[in-house]
Amino acid sequence: MRTVIALILISTFISSSIAWCVDPTIYQDGRRRPETDTDIDLYINSWKDSPIHVGHGGFVEQEYLFPGDPQNPPRKGAVLKYLKAYNHGILGPGNTTEPTTHKNEQVFFFILSGIGIAEAGGITEQITEGSGVFIPAGLTYSFSNNGDNALHVVIIVEEITPGFKPLKEMKTGNYHMKKPGAGAHWCHVGRGIVDGVKFANPMGIGVVSIESFDVAHPHAHVEGAEEIWNQIRGESLLMLGKYLRRQTEGTVFLAPPDGESAHASINHTGEPMYWLYLGNRHDTD
Repeated sequence: MRTVIALILISTFISSSIAWCVDPTIYQDGRRRPETDTDIDLYINSWKDSPIHVGHGGFVEQEYLFPGDPQNPPRKGAVLKYLKAYNHGILGPGNTTEPTTHKNEQVFFFILSGIGIAEAGGITEQITEGSGVFIPAGLTYSFSNNGDNALHVVIIVEEITPGFKPLKEMKTGNYHMKKPGAGAHWCHVGRGIVDGVKFANPMGIGVVSIESFDVAHPHAHVEGAEEIWNQIRGESLLMLGKYLRRQTEGTVFLAPPDGESAHASINHTGEPMYWLYLGNRHDTD
């Protein structure tokens, strides 16, 4: 039953892109106009190009995306409106983070590679590639790397809203254990990660794949949609607005919420490709 519920939830968030998308202007206007077209490169960024800092008890972190103005980004990657942080974190072999508590923040960790242990509220869970760890506000947690290689994670942070009542315990899961749901935007195959999470924002997080030599339905989003695609396996072609880019592992894009810059991922290879998907949908309120 939990698997079915998780599948329904992630399919709902992914499919909501269909229900709330708009017709892309690429079909309405056949010309490129660089002087007025949305600068799509402001919405694409790699953690490898960001400064290093230490956070969340000892992770070495670099930003994928950070707060700014999604309607008019002041610089590359400054496009978050509702999330507080979307970072890449590294914990070296044999290292353990300091016990950490966030009174007004919740954190979702997605394990890109490596093995380790997550501990919170007296509960200990083994984590590996594909695992998700949800830490509610007010819960003290720590991570340990008990493997021979670095633990690489995506760290997603949201602030809770006044009156929000967070969960009392950590939630974990792994997308490899979830049944896939197909059909969204022509070819997206979606999988949930963690059951029973409670976000303050109206959002969902899952893993989306595209099979070999296939293309997703081009569509655009309007103001209030904070949709992020993080390539976690493969190198795809990304149609964003009226332009084509390569998206490599470690690179993310936020779909411009301008109502006209269509996005679609293209798998031009012989292997499946995977993205960590986040849909934060304030446009449906």
